[in-house]
Amino acid sequence: MKNSSEIIKFLILFVIISAILLIIQFIALKFLGFNEENFIYASLITLIFSIFFGFLLSKFSLTSVIQTNRLLDRLLKDTLHELNIPVATILANVSMIKRREKDEKKLKRLSRIQKASEQLLNLYKDLDYFIKREIQKVNYEVFNLKDLVEDRINFFEDVKNGIEIYTDLKEVYVKADKNGFSKTIDNLLSNAIKYNKKDGFIKIVLNNKELVFEDSGIGMDESEIVKIFERYYQSSDSKSGYGIGLNIVKSFCDENGILISIDSKKGIGTKISLNIQKILT
Repeated sequence: MKNSSEIIKFLILFVIISAILLIIQFIALKFLGFNEENFIYASLITLIFSIFFGFLLSKFSLTSVIQTNRLLDRLLKDTLHELNIPVATILANVSMIKRREKDEKKLKRLSRIQKASEQLLNLYKDLDYFIKREIQKVNYEVFNLKDLVEDRINFFEDVKNGIEIYTDLKEVYVKADKNGFSKTIDNLLSNAIKYNKKDGFIKIVLNNKELVFEDSGIGMDESEIVKIFERYYQSSDSKSGYGIGLNIVKSFCDENGILISIDSKKGIGTKISLNIQKILT
């Protein structure tokens, strides 16, 4: 709110000064006479003063905004660093305790702690990724998409709630934002699990043309498909989340030249296809 008020004040001052300069230009031309030469000189002087006053106003009015943004940037980086340390410590200690523990019940509890800590660490990585994406250039790299898909499937192994995941994956090398692709796969898998039926299935196919996620879930009608990429939209209020997953997927696909298409039928399931031909190596 403070930053917004500073910007509004700056704009108002700039408009007032511009209006004053135009009035002065009009008065000067009225006394000197309205001709082409006088108009050019008066306009040139007005332009120079406008640039000068605009520079002064931006320097003084936006200083606090810039300082606030720097402080927020530093706070986020420091907080992320401090968050990473305790989570890494928990994971290291749980791993050491598990090596010495023989009791099956305790091992299961430790595994749940470890899994929850890993999820928290992934949330940290997500936040770190999105912040870095906003303030610096995204790193594009060549990688095996099959390995990445398999890695993300393994990550969801303990939370798939009895859903069977079938795969038909070819060796496919692409050049893209790997972290962003990982988040995209996570969101598509998470939705396929969240909106699936009991004892349902997910089929993932990867070839040189596309990456396809097909599920036996609740599906969508045409009105829902139109809205599905909107930020904060959720097809079901009973499901957890904030409705930003597919918006993130769409943004990633647009930025990396990946065409995304959805085929869905209510009560039957959903098929999401990512055309990856433009990012093949």
